[in-house]
Amino acid sequence: MDDIQAIFFEECAEGLAAAEQGLSAMQAGDVSAGTIAAVFRAVHSIKGGAGAFGHVALTAFAHKFENLLDEVRAGRIDPTPATVGVMLSALDILSDHVGASQGSVPLPDDSASLAAIQAILDADHSAPAPAPEAPVAQPEAAVEAEPDPFGFEPVAVALDFDLDALEETADAPEAPAAEAVWRVEFGPSRDAMAAGAEPVLVIRELEDNGGRVVAVDCDALPPLRDLDPEQAYLRWTIELPGWTAEARINDAFDFVAPDSHIAITRVEPSAVEAEPVEARTERLDDARALIEQVAAATAAAPTLTAVPAAPAPTGDSGSQTIRVDLVKLDMLLNLVGELVIRNSILSDRLSAKDQERVELPELARLTREIQDNVMSLRAQPIKQAFSRVPRMLRDLMAETGKQVNLQTHGEMTEVDKGVIEKIGDPLTHLIRNAVDHGLESTEERLRAGKSPQGTIVLSAEQKGARIIVTVSDDGKGIDRARVRAKAVEKGIIAADAVLSDEEIDQLICAPGFSTAATISNISGRGVGMDVVRSNVEALGGRVEIASVPGKGTSFTLVLPLTLAILDGMVVRLAGQRFVLPLATVIEAIRPEPGQVSATTPGSEVIEIRGDYLPVRRLTQVFGLHANEDRPVHESLVIIVESESAGRVGLLVDTIDDRREVVIKSLEQNLHPIRGLGGATILGDGSIALILDVEALVAPAGQTRTLLRGLAA
Repeated sequence: MDDIQAIFFEECAEGLAAAEQGLSAMQAGDVSAGTIAAVFRAVHSIKGGAGAFGHVALTAFAHKFENLLDEVRAGRIDPTPATVGVMLSALDILSDHVGASQGSVPLPDDSASLAAIQAILDADHSAPAPAPEAPVAQPEAAVEAEPDPFGFEPVAVALDFDLDALEETADAPEAPAAEAVWRVEFGPSRDAMAAGAEPVLVIRELEDNGGRVVAVDCDALPPLRDLDPEQAYLRWTIELPGWTAEARINDAFDFVAPDSHIAITRVEPSAVEAEPVEARTERLDDARALIEQVAAATAAAPTLTAVPAAPAPTGDSGSQTIRVDLVKLDMLLNLVGELVIRNSILSDRLSAKDQERVELPELARLTREIQDNVMSLRAQPIKQAFSRVPRMLRDLMAETGKQVNLQTHGEMTEVDKGVIEKIGDPLTHLIRNAVDHGLESTEERLRAGKSPQGTIVLSAEQKGARIIVTVSDDGKGIDRARVRAKAVEKGIIAADAVLSDEEIDQLICAPGFSTAATISNISGRGVGMDVVRSNVEALGGRVEIASVPGKGTSFTLVLPLTLAILDGMVVRLAGQRFVLPLATVIEAIRPEPGQVSATTPGSEVIEIRGDYLPVRRLTQVFGLHANEDRPVHESLVIIVESESAGRVGLLVDTIDDRREVVIKSLEQNLHPIRGLGGATILGDGSIALILDVEALVAPAGQTRTLLRGLAA
């Protein structure tokens, strides 16, 4: 049961995400039937699963929420912005109930939300008291029979027609007009049949609510030789008593494919005509002929008629999915990494001729393809994390009175699922910080000559082995004088401390730091930016801040892959081997005497084809003092391309090899080290550190420019 319940909670998470997406679309103006139905189905599924597992509080709240959604779906309650707002609040409570059922959060107080839902139901809809359901006749005991050796399922044929009663009915005077009825037309689609839908189950549910099949349209039924088992040919007409609640009729079609033909109409008493005597007489003759035909067929046959089983579906039955524990994928990925390491060992120990003989290059290619496929299994679009922002932004605008335009880029960038789950809180705090601290009020923006509507840009992209997530605003920028004064006041820095602009910007991530004048629901407690930095560093990433007064602020989350395989260049620094990601390398140069020159103490440049590029001596960066007197022209300068500083030269001793290496996380096995993106095991079993190019070429203190989207 624990395993099954874990699957239920996974489905709850998917349902909550779908409901939030639908409600956000409704708040934005999309109140189409499909959007409303998607939200209803999500809540209905959560309620059904919760009831099966005995989560009473979750079931009760979901049921009340579902009642409101059902009224909106039926068109009896208009999805006004106020109503959608109540439903969004109810979704938050529903999410808390799911968490409480899991034991991760305390049971929420849902009284206010329930009262708001009930107020809408009472104000906009007065549902008539449902009449008692018609008793359902109990089926007679089935006749037992021996199992058929060919797999046919026996079906009992009951011949209990009372012809005398039918004749009396035919001769009876015309009946008065009947009461109002619900008329339902139902025809499953091809997609529904291909997915294994069973229309009989829907019809039985309608019959349980007092319905009966009054007609079956068979005009589309082809000859037997042309019959396609995945095609839908029949269309049923079912009538239900007028006192049946429409919601119960709609419930029968909850899990029917949306492209199926479903028409529900209410026929009032004036439109329901009594059946003429001639029609009933004709129907009686048809019934008599049918009974005689069945009686003749059963005279020489047993009472049990063999009905062949339905043919198995053929062709493409649609996409199929399976749930896999992430731990198993991690284990598989680790095993692929071990394959890469073994391949590296063989490359070191075998000559080139032997490598060709054992097809080592082909083995390396297959290993890389396996690794790429495993990584794709874990990868999901970062849109899942971004989808929460629009709704949160609308709540913040309502609370602050500011106007905000959200722009998103790179929503389909695929990110490891573990990263998506852990960047939710940092994104939340960054958006709240941008609205509360970054963007000015409408009046302030107008005085500054800006548009009254502020802009927040949320973007994601993958660069090599790193994911770059950026939250930028076009607000007033960071007030560094105020930040410094606040840091001195709280004792974070000394009053005489000398800090660069970038170092002052980083102070806003200090624990307990806040420049808010008062504590509000949005900010003021000094935990938001601390959470951002802590969570990002826990992932092995870093937070970069850039701000231009009057122009805006940009927060960049640089997140490394915790485990991946990359192409690397093995280089030596003071006798030690390091790995440089090959994706960042442009070229390698052995400088001529005088080609590298000092500009200021500690700063050097290299002249390449008329351009001057900065040079970093990696031995000095890492404090490796061996070979300090080695002439520059005996070393190599590797030109790399970086996001922050453009092209930069890295001075190394030699280049040993080019290899595929497995990245092992330093954060999980040691602690974060600036300038290093991980470690790997080389073919001889030794450990080599992997260089983080972005951190090496953009040390603290270097000025960064804002994103192009905010340059204006």
